Amino acid sequence: MRKKIVRSIIATLICAAAITTVKAQPQSQYIEYPGFSLGMNFGVADLWGDVGTKSPITHYTNDKYASNMHYMGGLYVRYVAHPAIAMRLGINYGVLYANDNWNYALAKAAKTVDDDAYQRWARNQDIKDYTWEGSLLFEINPFRFDLNSNAAKRRGQLYFLGGVAAFHFKPMSTYVNRETGASTMVNIYDLNLEGQGVKGLSGAPPKYELWQLAIPLGVGYRWDIGEHLGLGIEYIWRMTMTDYLDGVSQKYIDPNIFTATLPADKAIIAKDMYDKSWIVHAGSHAPGELRGNSSNNDSYSTFSLTFFYKIKNHRHPWWGQGQYF
Repeated sequence: MRKKIVRSIIATLICAAAITTVKAQPQSQYIEYPGFSLGMNFGVADLWGDVGTKSPITHYTNDKYASNMHYMGGLYVRYVAHPAIAMRLGINYGVLYANDNWNYALAKAAKTVDDDAYQRWARNQDIKDYTWEGSLLFEINPFRFDLNSNAAKRRGQLYFLGGVAAFHFKPMSTYVNRETGASTMVNIYDLNLEGQGVKGLSGAPPKYELWQLAIPLGVGYRWDIGEHLGLGIEYIWRMTMTDYLDGVSQKYIDPNIFTATLPADKAIIAKDMYDKSWIVHAGSHAPGELRGNSSNNDSYSTFSLTFFYKIKNHRHPWWGQGQYF
């Protein structure tokens, strides 16, 4: 069902672009007027943290990724102050996902158990973040600063994005019951799987917040397919201020801490989830062993189609009175 919805959205955007392009054929050149646009974007979302693969290449090419793709999309208001500069205020919703079992093929080929891929596979953690994001982005079109150049009048334009974002995430992970083998997704925030915020625990990391800031940076290419429509593709990477987007950052703790600090029902779940190596092999990790790498914060990205409608504006641009289309 999810794949059908994705295909329908993409097909709708492509059809709209094709129809508008036919109508716009007489116009060979175009430079965008100032004013507002209403847009939408939708695409693949990826989480970059401790959970998952070490390299981007392995992330995208492992044999389990294609069946576990997750998505993010939303709406935005765009204002063009100059053909080379625009601002976007938007809201997105989507799911970020990563899984240590993406390392399975490399783990099978590993020469020793100390190999990074084997260690990730053996850790056997997974994460699914349900994420809301609000952002203010600045869009810079480098070829339209000089409006008299031929490059400025081309309908296809490269652009760069940068700005600030705030996001809220709900971290979920797979819980496997040791007795029954049944699995379900549970919220790990209150389980404190690395002892986050536990008083009296030496070296305990602070409790992290579910609201976080991010710095988005991106690049895109768009086509002005008519006086009122635009279609583009863009990649945006978000640098975050937390290392707990994937729930993994520091060290394994003594599981008895869960009994002492959590309600009985949550303590049982936490003991089964803080170290899930038992699900894939007979080993386990001792308290103090590394569970993740706290030296690098997590990040996430999207590769999206974007489509926007330019609201008709009767004002002349402040930079000149000429007609640019």
